[in-house]
Amino acid sequence: MSNKRLKLMTLDEAVSRIEDGMTVGIGTGSTVELLVPKIAGLIHEKGYQLIGVCTSERTENQAKSLNIPIAHINDVQHIDIAIDGADEIDPKLNLIKGGGGALFREKVVDTFADRFIVIADQSKLVDYLGQTFKLPVEVDRFNWKQVAQLIEKKYEIEVTRRMMEHTPFITDNGNYILDCALNREIDPYQVHEFLIHLVGVLETGYFLDTVEEAIVGTEQGVKLIKLSDIK
Repeated sequence: MSNKRLKLMTLDEAVSRIEDGMTVGIGTGSTVELLVPKIAGLIHEKGYQLIGVCTSERTENQAKSLNIPIAHINDVQHIDIAIDGADEIDPKLNLIKGGGGALFREKVVDTFADRFIVIADQSKLVDYLGQTFKLPVEVDRFNWKQVAQLIEKKYEIEVTRRMMEHTPFITDNGNYILDCALNREIDPYQVHEFLIHLVGVLETGYFLDTVEEAIVGTEQGVKLIKLSDIK
């Protein structure tokens, strides 16, 4: 079964968590792109009164095209639920995110929400963070090279500036993304703590202790992984 079909399996389960009157944090990425029309369906077919808070310009443009009411995070008092994808999910429901380059705004919205639910296909389940996906780090353009060198020296790993064809990828915040190839199991809390204190680093792609539930599409069906069942 293709990854897209596995992702599609998660959507109905995800939207069932959304109730009329909610403010919904809407993530970024290929899985969320499939989810947004489902959210629009709740509004236009079921008559739900919803407000979306988007984590990227890409998601906001899609939501607006489907006539989903959108608010800026500074204009809402709270977010009831955030639904987002992930690049990796470890056994404790910690994540690596940022493959779409929206990690800072995703973290702002996801951590602000009362509930954060992640949707993904089974390929995103890993034994440890960094096993299959590079850790994205959003950095200021002014000193990105110095930051990259500090990370390489500290962890003896390869750090590359993300590119879009022949030009650097620019985030919605006007920054660069450094992709860090960890290639081994390293304590994500320690790595995040080191990185976040480097001058020039805005945010890391580690999402630690934020997820309430993962909805995962597998060959055997939809798998629900709840933090309450792990602890």
